[in-house]
Amino acid sequence: MRYSNIIIQEILGRISPRNCMVVDIQPQYQKFIYFDMFEFCQFLNKQKKILYLYNGPDTVGEDSKNDIIEWLLENGLDSYKLKDITWIDKGYGFFRGWMDQGIDNSIIKKVLKYMVVHRINDSRDIENLEEVVDIGDEYEEWMEDEPINLPDILISKLKKFNKGYLCGGGVDQCLKEFMILLSVFNIKYKLVRDFVFN
Repeated sequence: MRYSNIIIQEILGRISPRNCMVVDIQPQYQKFIYFDMFEFCQFLNKQKKILYLYNGPDTVGEDSKNDIIEWLLENGLDSYKLKDITWIDKGYGFFRGWMDQGIDNSIIKKVLKYMVVHRINDSRDIENLEEVVDIGDEYEEWMEDEPINLPDILISKLKKFNKGYLCGGGVDQCLKEFMILLSVFNIKYKLVRDFVFN
């Protein structure tokens, strides 16, 4: 059901244009999307540059970039806005093994920062993890075999969206994973809760 123009204008009226990062808002996840897609597309039409991260055929998803474009256009995205969108087939699960085991975000960030400084992409390549990274009482042996991976996303590209909007994704799944990544690189954002999966 589409919102009335009055309601859309009211929502858009409190959101000033910025750069914007979108996570996993794609046809494959329609059953998790409880916000109005027309309203979301009107939001995108008003923003500056858009970084659109999705799960596609090159990683773990079903939707191609063209599938998502067609879907967005059907839901009200203006075709002229396509020139402002950068697309990244990102995949997921970079830190999920640790996240799903209930490891605190601060510990995951600590390991990631160590990996960045030492140019390590896979936490299994850290020798003596328990000793070199201050994990404390949360350390368990399974951490040696359950990898944390730095995603294949150019951080220089993400930094261009510093202080922009962030929307989409499962609040405790892919979105949380992406928020941890942004935090490690001190990339600030404003979460648009109207367009986050429940």
